[in-house]
Order: sequence, then structure tokens, then C-alpha cells
Amino acid sequence: MFRSICVVAVTLSAWSTLAQVSQQRPPAATGQVTFLYFSDLAKADAFYGETLGLEKEFDLEWVKIYKLSPTSSVGLVNATGGAHKPSADKPVMVSMVVEKSEVDTWWKYLKAKGVDVGDSPGAEGDGAVRAFGFKDPEGYSLEVFAWVDK
Repeated sequence: MFRSICVVAVTLSAWSTLAQVSQQRPPAATGQVTFLYFSDLAKADAFYGETLGLEKEFDLEWVKIYKLSPTSSVGLVNATGGAHKPSADKPVMVSMVVEKSEVDTWWKYLKAKGVDVGDSPGAEGDGAVRAFGFKDPEGYSLEVFAWVDK
């Protein structure tokens, strides 16, 4: 009987330790990449690199990754590579968060590059942000916004 109690106690102790370890959150992510899938990767590559002027961080024949911020990026994947395939439905928005004073600068820059950016940046989200939106060559939504101090 003593042996059974010891086995049960050790088993319960092990389960308790395992439960504590599994309850601990892993370290926070150090970066983030949103992947978008394109039928015409060359056109998307030119848009994100030349039109938007983003820095290319990674470049293979089938995937390109552009830096949005020190810890976030957007990945462009061709139609035959990667985990997904392009589709007509584009339920994704890539939002580039900038300083409040930079929203208009981005709007003017993209307008001068021929991007359809609408009339002008405006208040969105009940005035919580100042923003404007536009589409990339295959219809993905992009947005430039800044948090507005209330």
C-alpha cells in the first residue's frame, strides 16, 4: 500500500509540474510576416519595392519579403510556391502604422507614384486613427494609418 501511495504521489507531482510548464507562456515573438499570394509575382515585387519603396529583406525566385518596420514584414509568394494559392477574394489588409505627421507624406508620395489613394487621408475608427487605403496590383488592401491622441 505504501508503494501505491508513493507511485500516486510521484505521478500527481509529475502531472502538476507538467501542468505548470504547459501553463507558462512561451517567449514573445520577435517579428511578424504576413504572406500574400500572387499570380504575377514580378508585378507585385515592383509595386512593393519600387512604388512603395520598401526594403527587400529576403529574395528567392518564388518568395520576396519586404520590411514594414523593425519587427514586421510582408511576404510576397508566387502562384506555384508556398502554402496557399492566389484567389480572387482578398480578405486581408496590410496596415502600415506611421507617425501622425507622416500619413499625409505617405499619401502624397503614393499619389505622385500613380497609386489610387482616394481624395485625402481622413479620420477612421471613430476618430481614433488618421488613415487612407489603397490596393496593390492584385487587389490586396493596404492602409497607412496613425493613432490619433484623444
